[in-house]
Amino acid sequence: MRSNGAPTLVPRRSFWLAAAGPFLLIGFMLRSLVDAVTRRGSSMLQVIPLLLVALTLSFFSTEVWQTIGRLHGLPLVLTTLLFVALAAAFVTRQARPDLDELGHFADGTELRDALPHRLANGLLADHEFDPDAAPRLRRAERINLVVISVLAQVVTAAVIAVVVAAFFIVLGVLTVDRAAMVSWLGHGPRVVGSWRVAGHEYVLTNELLRVSAFLGAFTGFYFIVSSSTDEALRTHLAAGHRRHLRACLAVRHAYWELLRA
Repeated sequence: MRSNGAPTLVPRRSFWLAAAGPFLLIGFMLRSLVDAVTRRGSSMLQVIPLLLVALTLSFFSTEVWQTIGRLHGLPLVLTTLLFVALAAAFVTRQARPDLDELGHFADGTELRDALPHRLANGLLADHEFDPDAAPRLRRAERINLVVISVLAQVVTAAVIAVVVAAFFIVLGVLTVDRAAMVSWLGHGPRVVGSWRVAGHEYVLTNELLRVSAFLGAFTGFYFIVSSSTDEALRTHLAAGHRRHLRACLAVRHAYWELLRA
């Protein structure tokens, strides 16, 4: 449970384990980031094209380049953080997991099925479980589980945001030349790098990076709102996360039962 983002579910924690809780959550978030890329990549690829269709026209909009393209430094950071804060606040209030439902096990067989395989078929293979052995979740435990639920969804949105931003950077380099940027911005762009291939100049500019980063952040926010209100999308993308929460609660049940025995 410590390594899976739920240290507060460990009964009778020591002071050092409690102090290490935030760092354990950071480690879990980093592993969730890797998991979102490697295991949930196929699920996200089904969502990203729909988001790109809605944003491509905005990318070629003069108003977007004149506003976001001119932002730099602190205003751009604050604008991005605004979307991050709104997304976190929205998912915290609208997409909380039903911990009572996830932590309810009708019998010992259902509890065993929710345990990780290495426990169910290993150390606890011959153990008979009592689904009522564990006490009710404490407030700290509930907060911990809600936090890892929010982190899992924010990490997924962040991966989608990075993919979308990278797509628009590549699209901008391929399709937007220096003359188009001058007409949109009203002045010459700040060039990061340029390449001439087959008589065409490909330009990477600061303004392109800013616009792409903004559209990526907006996409992440839009994805969180959509996945929180769309039942089918939420069920499709949150299935693995719900299994993780249920496994943590099953391990907690087994932990308490072994302690009382």
